[in-house]
Parts: sequence; structure tokens; C-alpha cells
Amino acid sequence: MDLDQAARLRARYARRARPIELTPEELDFKRFPVENGFPGIPVRAWIRFPDCAELVDGEVFAWTARAVQVNWRDGPNTYRTWVWRSAVSRRVDRSRQSLGERTRK
Repeated sequence: MDLDQAARLRARYARRARPIELTPEELDFKRFPVENGFPGIPVRAWIRFPDCAELVDGEVFAWTARAVQVNWRDGPNTYRTWVWRSAVSRRVDRSRQSLGERTRK
């Protein structure tokens, strides 16, 4: 990466708005208690921003019956964002599958 590319990348991260996550009222921890799991579960999740959404790779260590807290990276920054459960799917670790499992549809 040359210096110009690095400068453009830094500018992109500086302009990026913070992700939009669920509010405390939406999470409703009194009715839907948090469960924790270790090690983290690899996932793909839709993260909302004010003007767009991005599908990111992340890990889940906490969830409720309705929501999931996704840990994900954007360049040098690490975020923890609560999203609706339907915005998350498990990521398949293709390195642990045999060739037949990877090619079978």
C-alpha cells in the first residue's frame, strides 16, 4: 500500500459514522436476559450506519432471545454492536471442512 492509498484509507475511517445499535428499550434486558458463551461464535452480521448497512465478519460472545452483540473490526477499530438476531448468521469455517463438504450445494 502506497502513502496515497493509506491516506485515503485513514480519511475513510475518519468520515465513517458510528454504527447504529439497538436501544436499551429494544434490548429489554429485564424480560430477555443476556447469555454468554466462550469461545466466540464466528458470524456474519449486518451492521447499520446512518446511510448504509455493511455485512461484516465478527464473533458473538453475548446474546438474548431477540438480539446478538457482535464483536467486529473496521480497520484498526474494534466494535461491539447489538443487532437483531435476524441480522446475524453463523460463519462457516471452510478450512475445517473436507473438499466434498465445501463443494456440495
